[in-house]
Formats: sequence, structure tokens, C-alpha cells
Amino acid sequence: MSTASGNTSKEGGERIPTEDRWARHKANGKTIGGAVLLALFIRIVLFEAFEIDGPSMEPTLLNGDRVVVAKYMYGLFLPFTNEAVLTWGMPSPGDVVIVRSPADNIDIVKRVIGVPGDVIEIRDDVVFRNDEPLQVRITGQCEYPVDYEDCEWVEEHTGGHRWHTSRSQLSVPDTIDRATVPEGHVFVLGDHRDRSNDSRAPRVGMIPVSRVKGRALAIYWSSGSSIRWSRVFAGVD
Repeated sequence: MSTASGNTSKEGGERIPTEDRWARHKANGKTIGGAVLLALFIRIVLFEAFEIDGPSMEPTLLNGDRVVVAKYMYGLFLPFTNEAVLTWGMPSPGDVVIVRSPADNIDIVKRVIGVPGDVIEIRDDVVFRNDEPLQVRITGQCEYPVDYEDCEWVEEHTGGHRWHTSRSQLSVPDTIDRATVPEGHVFVLGDHRDRSNDSRAPRVGMIPVSRVKGRALAIYWSSGSSIRWSRVFAGVD
């Protein structure tokens, strides 16, 4: 007759004390729990992945690009919130950032053009920051597929960044009166100037820095009708 015991168990043909078995399970649980907490810390505080939806940042970012965003640079932005609970940094002109839109509380990706104290103006599609034009030159027809054939690229630069914007040659030139970016806010634009809901729109306006979730660092995956291998692991500037 066999006797049941609470002190030992069989595992792999050997009798292992129950206390050792539970100690092993406890250690495994701590390892798994620690890994989960580390992943949550990275996701909430340090980095987050975002997928680009729409054409508003063409040609810098395309629909279907997936980017890594550094969340730690500007503040602490918790999940399911619309503003950071703490802020400690300010984006620089030219940075590409993820913003919680004041218009509808969805995440949008835009480029920072002005920071507190900057005077922003747009004259006939040319953006001026502190009376200096961002436009360098028109570089020709767009190289990436867009939704119209009359698209042209315009090279711009500020704050050590250099990028291309896209616009229609047939669109009505954009003009925005001079305005000073207030304390604690940024002025943002999409690189696709004809298809971007940004600080030019009254419902969006100047963005509080507490609504800036982080800076886009690099593209880790890109796919449309096929995988765009040339864009994978490309930096965002």
C-alpha cells in the first residue's frame, strides 16, 4: 500500500522535496513578474512603437511605416491619458513628434516648427521662423506615390534638421499671420502640407508640451502594397 505524503514529490524519476519544488516555482514567478514589470516600464516610460496612418508626414514618413518613439525625452505620459502627468523637456525645432491632438484626443505625428518665444508666419506656402524662411529650394516631382500627380518636393531646414515637404503645385498658397508661440507650447506642421491637420487648424492650434508623447527616432518596419526594405531601420529626421 502506497502512502501519500505532503513532503516529497516525484519529478524526472527522482523524489524532490515539496519545499524545493515550491521554491523553484516562486523563483520562476519572480523572474516572469520582473520581466513583465520591466516591459511595462519600457513601454510606459522609455519607448513605444507607433504605426503611421495616413499621408500627413509624406515624404518623411509614409502610411504603413512603424516607428520607435522615445517617450522619456519630454515627460511621463501614462496609458489612456491625454496629457503627461509630469513634463521635464521641450522638443527642438525640426523634431518629429507624436502628439495627442487637442481636437479629438487621437495620436498624430507632426514636425515641430516653433517653440516658446518663436514667431511663426507663413507667406505663400513659405514658412518663416523668427523672420527666417525654412524653405531652401524646390527639388522637383515627388518620388513616393501620392494621391495626385502634380506633387512637388520642397527642401526645408531648421534647428540642425533638413527634410522634404510635399505639396500640390495646383493648391491655393497657404498664408498664416504672424503669431508668437506661447510658453509651454509648440507649433507643429505635417510635412505633407496639403493633407495635414496641424497647428494651422483652429481646433488644433498651438500644442501644449504636456500633449507631446515623444520623439520619433527610427523606422523599424515599413509596408504598403509590399515591404519597403529600403526604409527599414532608417532614422527619422
